[in-house]
Amino acid sequence: MRTMIRRRTLACTIVFGFLSLVPADPRAVAAEASAEGRDEGRLVLTERMQVTNFDPRTGQGSQAGTFIASGALNDAGIATATFQIKPGKNGCGVLAGPHTFTGSTGTFTVLTKGVICPFPPPNPPRVFASGTWRVVDAFGGYQGLRGRGTILATADFSTGEITIARDGDVDRDE
Repeated sequence: MRTMIRRRTLACTIVFGFLSLVPADPRAVAAEASAEGRDEGRLVLTERMQVTNFDPRTGQGSQAGTFIASGALNDAGIATATFQIKPGKNGCGVLAGPHTFTGSTGTFTVLTKGVICPFPPPNPPRVFASGTWRVVDAFGGYQGLRGRGTILATADFSTGEITIARDGDVDRDE
């Protein structure tokens, strides 16, 4: 009986100790980060893409769709991309290619490099990707834009739908 009470007490202590580390209101954490200036240059950008062409022999393809940017950039518009997937290690592929975003104030291009797993895709052909991006070109209202960040994505090759989430930091040349 005492052993059972000790175990329950220990379990409750661990659970309550963990809960004390979780902020009560995530908005307060975000507001604090913003007040400290940590989110000043933060960019969160999502893409809804459709594969428009893919050649499994070469691994080359293209995508088209839309994007929404929030944070350091506040815009939405058209997104296009070309990519190449090559076999990699540990059942994954290596993915690389430029993504171009054309919004209401200009156009910018990022180079994406990442890993796509599993590769080749299973049946049904759904995969995820993770990696990095960096700004490589910018025009119009985005002239001088530079930055980098990370990506997470999911792809369903049976429908051609791809969803990409980018998170990073950008600024402009002075």
